[in-house]
Amino acid sequence: MELAGASALDIARALAARELSPVDAVEHSFARIDEVNERVNAIVWVRRAALDDAHAAEARLAGGEPARPLEGVPLTVKDLCAIADGPTNMGSRAFEGFRFERDAEIVTRLKAAGAILVATTTTSELGNRPTTETELFGATRNPFDPARTSGGSSGGAGVSAALGIAPLNQGSDGGGSVRVPAACCGVYGLKPQRARISLAPFMAQEWGGLDVYGPITRTVSDAAAFLDATAGPATGEPYWAPPPERSFLSAVDEEPRLRIAVAFERGGEAVDPEVTDAVRTTADLLASMGHTVEEAAPALDALERDFLIVSGVGIGQHPMTDDQVAELEPRTRVVVEAARRIPALAYVQALDRMHAECRRALAFFDRYDLLLTPTVSRPAPPIGEIGSDVEDAWGSGYRNWLCWTWPFNCTGQPAASVPAGFSSDGLPIGVQLVGGAAAERTVLSVSAQLERARPW
Repeated sequence: MELAGASALDIARALAARELSPVDAVEHSFARIDEVNERVNAIVWVRRAALDDAHAAEARLAGGEPARPLEGVPLTVKDLCAIADGPTNMGSRAFEGFRFERDAEIVTRLKAAGAILVATTTTSELGNRPTTETELFGATRNPFDPARTSGGSSGGAGVSAALGIAPLNQGSDGGGSVRVPAACCGVYGLKPQRARISLAPFMAQEWGGLDVYGPITRTVSDAAAFLDATAGPATGEPYWAPPPERSFLSAVDEEPRLRIAVAFERGGEAVDPEVTDAVRTTADLLASMGHTVEEAAPALDALERDFLIVSGVGIGQHPMTDDQVAELEPRTRVVVEAARRIPALAYVQALDRMHAECRRALAFFDRYDLLLTPTVSRPAPPIGEIGSDVEDAWGSGYRNWLCWTWPFNCTGQPAASVPAGFSSDGLPIGVQLVGGAAAERTVLSVSAQLERARPW
């Protein structure tokens, strides 16, 4: 089979049928890294031991063992996620070369499903920015225009999906960090329901529940398969999402007719006209499929102050010596030092206010099954432009650009960025689908309907 652009499930099926070798799949990933990474700077560390895993998988299949769901499929993991046999630098000079004693639970589960870890991908420092530009590794470049950002903080994962380095790419999302790079790179990014995927064993609740793990892929089916392989609590979990009635992958073939709200702007933030047009065109397409679509939006503005407190403390709580703090990039150091000045009482009060406001916002989804919005307010800006004010990165671009992503980290709802065409200058545009609480299946089914209607 042709591996360039092949989906994870296509690779897994070909491997199960002995039409493809796991070694071929891994070597193709390595070849793509050699071919494109100098241009885009998406890969931090290449795991050469993946070839040993591929040979072991080949031997199991030759011995008659049944293929696992993701057998032999290349996987990348973000440089914020714990791995046992390589560095997790967290995009930071302060943590360069740091090694965990074991894999994160999500990595363990993906390996158990047969996926093979081939590389780690770039991130902003400590996941602190919606772009992927660090002093340690430099800027990760957009595959459609190297002068533009790849988005962040899972920028390397977005580029890997777009350029076919690996079909499965793990990311994390505390304010848009899966959905933003997916939109910038023209691929699919899913933020699952809070606590759908375990953060064990090193975290119980990251960023006060704002941050979750999720996939960045080329296809909706691959994201669903990723979720099936990783969903569910680990022992000792503080809380977990209710299990779905059926597999997430089965939702891809379903075509329910739903009540869908559509919103074009939020809180008075300007949205690029071409992004607005993409949302409108998507709304019209959904209506043509038989969905009931009307303009409406939940009230979300009151969440902002407390989101900034909770996310800031989430970044600042990393155990660091004074020497490590001194090694942080200026923008990150501003956040960490501000977080250290926030009293515990103020943090707990911010969490309580945020949760109370989320209850009011979620009532909107008693009336609607899904919300359609822009993912980001404009296509990928030039590298170095957005958040250029070190002391006030939020006010110098982040606030506007992310106006539709971070609120759903507060509410915990599942949300996905779906490719929706290109701007006049050739940059990808993404639209966001937000489901009700624990309604990933709804998000996946409508995402797949759009994928079939206008393949990307």
